[in-house]
Amino acid sequence: MNRAIFLTVLLFVFAITVGCSTKDHYHGQEMPAPESFNAHFGDMDSSGDDMVSWEEFKAYFPQADPKVYAALDLNKDGFVDHEEWHEFKAAHGLEHKE
Repeated sequence: MNRAIFLTVLLFVFAITVGCSTKDHYHGQEMPAPESFNAHFGDMDSSGDDMVSWEEFKAYFPQADPKVYAALDLNKDGFVDHEEWHEFKAAHGLEHKE
């Protein structure tokens, strides 16, 4: 019984540790401060096609590195869609910008 409780507590601590540490490495690489990339999706999507291309992203964030854009493109289709953008913002606790 004591061993089962110990293993349960150990597993819980491990899960908490992993869960907390992955938020800092959400994109699997070091990135600039996420706050510097907080924007309303529609403001970046200048073509209005519900996808942000690298060119649109770079026009909105001139300081952006292609690695940042690639990290945002979770499905690796070459575009950042609305869902990917909101997933990034939610992972970093960024507020919705009007």
